Amino acid sequence: MDLREDDADRRRAIVSMAELNRKAVDAWLARGARAWRGALEPLTSEQRRVFVETLRSYEWALAGDGE
Repeated sequence: MDLREDDADRRRAIVSMAELNRKAVDAWLARGARAWRGALEPLTSEQRRVFVETLRSYEWALAGDGE
């Protein structure tokens, strides 16, 4: 992890992933992206829209925003 001050706004700190870990994290994220692509690819546009809206509603309910 790298931490530095934001030159434009000294109240903020910029946190970034160390280059040493970037390849492993990118590979981990790519695996999830491939899985989502494989799961969603057979669906129609309308089915994908309904799926995404359902997930969004679920997340809002978990966060307490769906009440």
